Amino acid sequence: MKNILSILAMAAGVLLFSNGINASGYANKTESGGEGVGSMIQAIKHAERARTHKAHAEHILQNAEKSLEYAKKAEAEAIEGGNDKGRRPITESIRHLVEAINHAKMGHTDIASEHITDALEQMHQFATQ
Repeated sequence: MKNILSILAMAAGVLLFSNGINASGYANKTESGGEGVGSMIQAIKHAERARTHKAHAEHILQNAEKSLEYAKKAEAEAIEGGNDKGRRPITESIRHLVEAINHAKMGHTDIASEHITDALEQMHQFATQ
């Protein structure tokens, strides 16, 4: 029961956070006026899903891989858009996602979850720049 409540709380947080980004206009532009951060928002959503599956390595792996795909796309968009300030958080989030994927493949769910949390911190930093 405690896990269900935790998952529901996380889901509510994801919905509130993603709506806040969309409402504030972050989904359509970056500070530099380049490409949008829509890919990063998708990366965040998948990373949040990965984090809710703390005890299930396969679910962490699937969502972390999807998050990594979107984070790499966001990195390409930041480079194309000339967003130099955004590149460091994206690079760090990608590094943490790769580590999370590697640990999830080995069944180290606790370590994978820690890397997901660190990746999310960097993603949020990018999205709010």
